[in-house]
Amino acid sequence: MPSLSAGPLTRRRLLALGGLATAANDPVAVAASGDQRGANRRPALSWSARASADMPPPDPATHLLSRCAWGATPADLARVAALGMPGWIDEQLDPATIDAGAVEGLLAAGIPDLSLNLAQLEVLNQHTYRVTDALNAATLYRQVYSPRRLQEAMVDFWSDHFSINQYMEGATWHKLIDDRDVIRPHALGSFKDLLTASARSVAMLIYLNNELNRSGQLNENYAREILELHTLGVAVDGQPYTEADVLEVARCFTGWAWANRNGDPHYGAFRFYADRHDQGIKQVLGQTIPAGGGERDALVVIDQLCRHPATARFLATKLVRRFVGDDPLADLSQLVDRVAEAFLVNDGDIKAMLRVLLNAPEFMASFGRHGGRLNRPMELAVRMMRVTGVPQGLLLPTLGDPKLPFHQWYSSLVGWDGLLNHMGQVPFAWLTPDGYPDQKENWTSSVVMVYRWNLGLAMAEGRVAPGFRPRLHRPADLASAAEIVDHWIRRLIGRAMLAADRDTLLAWFTNGGTLSLAQAAAQREDGLIALILDSPYFQWR
Repeated sequence: MPSLSAGPLTRRRLLALGGLATAANDPVAVAASGDQRGANRRPALSWSARASADMPPPDPATHLLSRCAWGATPADLARVAALGMPGWIDEQLDPATIDAGAVEGLLAAGIPDLSLNLAQLEVLNQHTYRVTDALNAATLYRQVYSPRRLQEAMVDFWSDHFSINQYMEGATWHKLIDDRDVIRPHALGSFKDLLTASARSVAMLIYLNNELNRSGQLNENYAREILELHTLGVAVDGQPYTEADVLEVARCFTGWAWANRNGDPHYGAFRFYADRHDQGIKQVLGQTIPAGGGERDALVVIDQLCRHPATARFLATKLVRRFVGDDPLADLSQLVDRVAEAFLVNDGDIKAMLRVLLNAPEFMASFGRHGGRLNRPMELAVRMMRVTGVPQGLLLPTLGDPKLPFHQWYSSLVGWDGLLNHMGQVPFAWLTPDGYPDQKENWTSSVVMVYRWNLGLAMAEGRVAPGFRPRLHRPADLASAAEIVDHWIRRLIGRAMLAADRDTLLAWFTNGGTLSLAQAAAQREDGLIALILDSPYFQWR
């Protein structure tokens, strides 16, 4: 069988196919797009609330979990209630204290590829699935089930920040190792340690061509991206760096490569080649780096970058965008300043930045403000899995057998005809090194919206997690159609709907009051769940 993973739709292709539509707006876009799949089973309702600013806000605990944990499950809400929100944040910032054995043990047993070194990965028989599928499936599985909620959110954030397309530049096996040995161990640690590990990552060395960078044959690709994408941000009028700085940084990183010869006892690991290094004097950001420094030249540059105020502000801006609002510099500049200050006074400690950010009043009051935050496709799929309560035991990790539920679940999302593939976001597949876009305008073409709605319908009808239909797992003692509607609103979106929208759902569910409770439950409950999952209420977080 060919690989389950196919190349994603790019944003340019999506825009060309569908044109932009208003985010999470009226389902008339289904007809406009020409894609009618599911339209006969899911009606088009006209919602009174279309943007998050129109909606009743969630309670603080639900909001915290929505932004930091891909949705609030009953167990998560109970944990927040037990610890309080500051206590939950502190616990999540120390993931080593949270037992994730129930998830990691199953992954280790079912997908042993995750622990292999490069030599072992290269000799795998990959007829039924590829290493890329192993990493993708494990990533989504952890996002759904790991109790280390904030660590998984930050692994996702840093995977975009240090983006590597695992299907390009020969990075296929190396990205799995990068995820395991670089991103995950450092996601809540020191940014300097994370940046250093990324600079030595074989996946990054290959993807951004630094393995080709040597004295007399400079390749400035990595040097440019470590400045522009990983630390300081885009230079404007020679600030905070110049083109001359880019070239000097490239000189500092000459000789940073990897042991790529079979038989080498360190095969697949980072290696500094002194004979490829430019040993001359260098000038980076106004600092002289003496001749003869060898590997230390690049470490000096990393230290400079991690102490630079522009790096603090660039990272703070991206974190505030991820957790609070799409346009941090325009709407949340004071919060950006405080998070940046936490970076500088705590030597780049990621936990310190998050502690300031997640306890900030701007964060707690951000629902419905600053333009709202729209779920990206992967976030949407993970949130649906979590709030509908798909049992972990249903999806025991095993790839390669299409009859197994785990394989079917992964294929429904990331296979060649998978819903996430059609929406243009699968793990580690963005075409350029800037990572998947993090603003709503990038995810609201009419084509993407159609597949968002189809995802909700597939989830409700048991076609995402095989054998799991949410309606079969609701409390059996609900005594009226109104109680069923209210249950699913509460369970799936965790906050109230406007009375007009709740009444619209109830009227549809009972066909204007003509269906009995038994008839409505039998004929329309799947549709009711799909309507809520497809609604603007669920699309915004």
